[in-house]
Amino acid sequence: MEKLLGLPSEAGILTAFEENRFFVYGEVNFRNSSTGSEWKRRVLFFKPSIFVVDDTGLTRGAKKPAAWQIYAPEAASTRGDKAVIRLGGREVGIETLLPDKAARHPLRCRGEGCQESPEPHLLEIVPPGNPKNAQFLHVLEISPASDKGAQAHSQLVNTDGQMQLTVTAGQHIFRWARPSTGDAPGEITSTTADAKAVVGTRPLPSGIMPHSPEGVRLLETWDGDYRDGRHPKWDTGQPSADLRKAVEEGVIKPGRVVEFGCGTGTDAIYMASRGFDVTAIDISPSAIAQALGKARKAGIAVRFMLADALNPPEIGKFDFIYDRACYHEVRGQNLEAYLETLRKASRPGTRMLLLAGNANGPDLGFGPPTVSEEELRFDFTPLFNIEWLRESRFEVYPPTAGLPLAWSVLMQRKAE
Repeated sequence: MEKLLGLPSEAGILTAFEENRFFVYGEVNFRNSSTGSEWKRRVLFFKPSIFVVDDTGLTRGAKKPAAWQIYAPEAASTRGDKAVIRLGGREVGIETLLPDKAARHPLRCRGEGCQESPEPHLLEIVPPGNPKNAQFLHVLEISPASDKGAQAHSQLVNTDGQMQLTVTAGQHIFRWARPSTGDAPGEITSTTADAKAVVGTRPLPSGIMPHSPEGVRLLETWDGDYRDGRHPKWDTGQPSADLRKAVEEGVIKPGRVVEFGCGTGTDAIYMASRGFDVTAIDISPSAIAQALGKARKAGIAVRFMLADALNPPEIGKFDFIYDRACYHEVRGQNLEAYLETLRKASRPGTRMLLLAGNANGPDLGFGPPTVSEEELRFDFTPLFNIEWLRESRFEVYPPTAGLPLAWSVLMQRKAE
């Protein structure tokens, strides 16, 4: 399959991955140190038989245009506007949507691993001209060689900087929408031919999502709180009072901010409305989908990312870190990984506002996991100086007479 999908010979770095009941998504970065060429590959597998392969790259100083090669263990040919290769009793139909007006050249395979045959085993796809920035987009359909009716139909539309790919395969319709430029993976939707949702519109991951049995179980638990019209108690629809007070009193000033555990984006959108450059991360696809919708409706730009706070993508350093109720949830899973995330996201002087469950409060029958003051200080003082550590309250939905006790902690990253 690696040869079939035309992987570069150099090793790649996996930067995003998610396996779902209905699809698999992966993103790999390649860099050729000898040529300086850089490539990003996105593979989207709609189960059971449709692959979308999206390669974008920068070729520096190349003497010939970048080419995409399809290796066929048995034979490669063309049928209409598709390339076709045989794999035993199966066929792989490959439709090239990008680049436009690409040339296709059947070639004889030479070298180790090639079989002697009069038929061509390589199909080379070459863009017109010699572009420094190249993009290849292919849709692959795997079907029994005898099943002539298994023909996926694809349509690609670029509108206002957005790539809209629609693939119709039998009774299923798959859609992938993503920015034509930048690193955002975009959103997918899957429906039946009669418009019944299989996968509701949701974002693809920007990082490597949990994929062990335990990780998938936790992911399902977190996402379930936001699905089917459910409304988690902690999602009040109003910015946190502690955050508003710190911002509006000038304790925290606008700058680059990352929020871990952003939920449906209320606090992130609030900070962006106050002049912050906001990156907001959550592990729940349903929560991020709702956050994206709220930000669009408000006309406010926030970089929402579907990712795991314990294994985030490369996001750089920030002036301010905000955490309302992420730390106390992941503390029992992998505290070391969470603290490493904070270290990577901060620099000396970075400030952090943390809101966490307070072990001094009474048992209300609901509320978040709790920590003691001693635990907080033990966890954070190796990396941060604590500016304040005081008691507060978590707002909940719907409002109740008793609110869970919380810690409000303002910290600053220590000098190295």
